[in-house]
Amino acid sequence: MKKLIFAALLVAVTANAGETPGLNIDQSRVTVSGISAGAHMAHQLHIAYSDRFSGAGIISGGPYNCADNSLLTAMNQCMMNTDEPLPVTEMAAAIRQAGAAGRLADPENLSDDRVWLFHGTQDSKISAQVHGAAAELYSGFIPAEQIRQVDDVVADHVFPAKGRGQGCTEMVSPFVGDCDFDAAGELLSWLHPGLTAPGDEPEGELLEVSLPGAEDADLMETAYLYVPSACARGEPCALHLVLHGCAQSAETVGTAFIEQTGYLPWAEANDIVLAFPQVEKSLVAPLNPHACWDWWGYTGDDYLYRDGPQMRVLAEWISGLGQ
Repeated sequence: MKKLIFAALLVAVTANAGETPGLNIDQSRVTVSGISAGAHMAHQLHIAYSDRFSGAGIISGGPYNCADNSLLTAMNQCMMNTDEPLPVTEMAAAIRQAGAAGRLADPENLSDDRVWLFHGTQDSKISAQVHGAAAELYSGFIPAEQIRQVDDVVADHVFPAKGRGQGCTEMVSPFVGDCDFDAAGELLSWLHPGLTAPGDEPEGELLEVSLPGAEDADLMETAYLYVPSACARGEPCALHLVLHGCAQSAETVGTAFIEQTGYLPWAEANDIVLAFPQVEKSLVAPLNPHACWDWWGYTGDDYLYRDGPQMRVLAEWISGLGQ
């Protein structure tokens, strides 16, 4: 009953949200996570803006530039591919080259970052080989002791939660699985060591806010912020950007993904502002009926670099939240 009351409260707060309060963000504690297409995007952002992010959580995603600006390659090479090993060495070299050219941040920034990766044993969308390539790519830039991989949870291609969502091996909207595994808590605790386990239900606010530049990046103009009570009072807070997967945007599932994944209690207990941008569906070119983040090039050739439309909008948004 408490969970139902909490969910109803969040929807009510969102529907009556006011202006975003002034936030005191510790810019050294800005991290990102995502699932599926959101995992690809989180990985892209972390690589491209390693001067702004200090860590990333990757749930069922592949390595940077896996799609190579091609939807066909994305589908054939970067999802259930178990045949062709991915060219991780070449991918890493391209990152260094793009960093030297200024299209990405200097990848040396990654050396003190932390990364958390998850892949379910029953994942029906992303193969272990593809997901493992993301971990392998990171290992070329980040020491092994700063990378944590979880690959022993019986889960399909869902966001793994504890006491929330549908069955862990059920591909049912909003694709949050009750896996008896708190992925949100695990990844936040890895990216931000020393967190306190949640106690009471959150007292913060889930706000609807405007996302500047959204229209030019095929994003929804409305994004969501969860602001813990301490952060609303102006106390120093961390910031974590959460990227939904395909068919998980608010346009499709409302705030169910935000509410059920388990991020909110951890954020409230540890003074972490959560930012939830949303991709806009498109039934015309560029076709994107499931509101997936751009990890194959539908927004243009620069999609995976700092100047990529979605990349730039998100980076500028989170940088401005604490100003």
